[in-house]
Amino acid sequence: MPTLSVGATAPRAEDGARGALILVAASLATLGIAGALAFYLLPVGFGLTGAILALAQVGAILLGAALVASSTITIRRHQRRRAALAAVAAALGWEYRADIGDHVWGGSIDEQIDRGSRTARDHLDGRRSEIPFDSVERTFVVGDREGATVHTVRAVRIPLPSEAPRITLRSRRGGGALSVLPRRPTGRSRFRLEGDFSDVFDVSVPTGYETDALYVLTPDLMVILLDASADLDLEIVDSTLHVYFPAVDLTDDAELHRFLTVIAALHGRFGRRTLLYRDEAAAPLDPEAYRRDGDALAARARRVDTRVRWWPVLAAVATPLVPMLIAVVWLLLAG
Repeated sequence: MPTLSVGATAPRAEDGARGALILVAASLATLGIAGALAFYLLPVGFGLTGAILALAQVGAILLGAALVASSTITIRRHQRRRAALAAVAAALGWEYRADIGDHVWGGSIDEQIDRGSRTARDHLDGRRSEIPFDSVERTFVVGDREGATVHTVRAVRIPLPSEAPRITLRSRRGGGALSVLPRRPTGRSRFRLEGDFSDVFDVSVPTGYETDALYVLTPDLMVILLDASADLDLEIVDSTLHVYFPAVDLTDDAELHRFLTVIAALHGRFGRRTLLYRDEAAAPLDPEAYRRDGDALAARARRVDTRVRWWPVLAAVATPLVPMLIAVVWLLLAG
């Protein structure tokens, strides 16, 4: 087991103790409910007696015990995974935080998903490493009620040396973070590039910034993207490159190697292409004024026109009607 490096954060002992107390309390509560069901509700509420009551009581107790065992196994597996991830971070000189609360991450997920419908955990902070980045596992909910879907991704932020116009690269393989969000770029924002690149990525840029996109997305960079990240979604937001992996297991050596290889390749190529970029349409900056993200860009360079995806909306509306439709069909068939 690797030791912690300076500045790394391991799961604290009090966190483990608190988790154990919560587990014990939840287990006792589950067994209490099972006991109330077995020894009060079944004989008094349902009026069961004799052998039927005995069998029902045994079944209730066994069900409660199975729920406790399942919860215990799930929680312990989760704790072991977090401990292993903290060890990986420590060995590589990163900081690890199990929970970063509602910290604003940036990018399209924060822009399109309400704060109450997204969470972040397992933050890996490698911004002081040779190849700076940080990463977090993000879970977010798209839609409402019966039509809602839950998605989990491993989001990565790679700092860029200069601010660049908003460019989104959505893998056509589907299922990525940018593909499941409620809004997608409009047709007029889409930009087709040479060769088969646009057959792999759906590229969108701000209107009027097509030439700027060509300055960034040079043929050599497109080759890197095709080789290293054809199944991933990416977007440039001001001076940050956001990369969206699926929910990878970074305690697995093969997945960790691929994760680091992609980050290294993208950091080097995107850094070189954006180093000297300047937005000619941006207002001149006052050297004495306070600088904020996006100040070096014109307002229209920071956004891509989007439209609502209607299929999730229709699914959310139609889903509650399915049981009613089934009942109507059954009634018609029955007579």
